[in-house]
Amino acid sequence: MSFTTHPILLGVGLALIVVGFLMWRIAGRWDLKGQAVESALKSAWHRRVVVSEDLSDTYRDVRDAPTHMSRAGKVAGHAARHVAAQALSIASLAAFAIGVALTALAVFWK
Repeated sequence: MSFTTHPILLGVGLALIVVGFLMWRIAGRWDLKGQAVESALKSAWHRRVVVSEDLSDTYRDVRDAPTHMSRAGKVAGHAARHVAAQALSIASLAAFAIGVALTALAVFWK
């Protein structure tokens, strides 16, 4: 008797877990809310103001735009990335949950 009776389900489940984790990491780079929360937690932990490098880069990118129209375009671009990050985060959670379910099914299904 082998460890699993369905190695294909196990492989697909583990692959979905890895894909879900990687999508979650990518979404974290674009998520403005996550960057702000990270800065707040670091500031509370160190008891001084700590600004995230990603958040300050975003601010500098908008601030250094030469015209108001280009600033508005940069803000719209960052907002679009934030919305995409939220959608990618939900998709990553779904992929992770399906991967865990398939892995459990592969191990416990007789």
